Amino acid sequence: MNTPINFFNPQNEINQQILNNKLRVFADFNNADEDSNLRLNYIGTMEDLARQKIELQNGKILTFYSEDLEVEGIVKHSPEENIWVAIIDWDNIRQVEDLPQLIK
Repeated sequence: MNTPINFFNPQNEINQQILNNKLRVFADFNNADEDSNLRLNYIGTMEDLARQKIELQNGKILTFYSEDLEVEGIVKHSPEENIWVAIIDWDNIRQVEDLPQLIK
């Protein structure tokens, strides 16, 4: 994986700031490329990005969710597929409990 070693460490100060100000974007955890990166081309992903006015760019850190799961990831462009993907740590996907409904 191409992720920084300490990125997903909960003790990391940057990670705490991300968790406090996170932008949540839907992702289909079953839609990974051959490098295990999440593809960000699902319709629900596009709708969340548009609603929150998020512009994808290399290195952007977002929280990706699906139903009751979420994980932080680093956005990058995949030149092989010409789409945006997210590098995630599959071992750090966490279950979230009863998040309040986001206002659309």
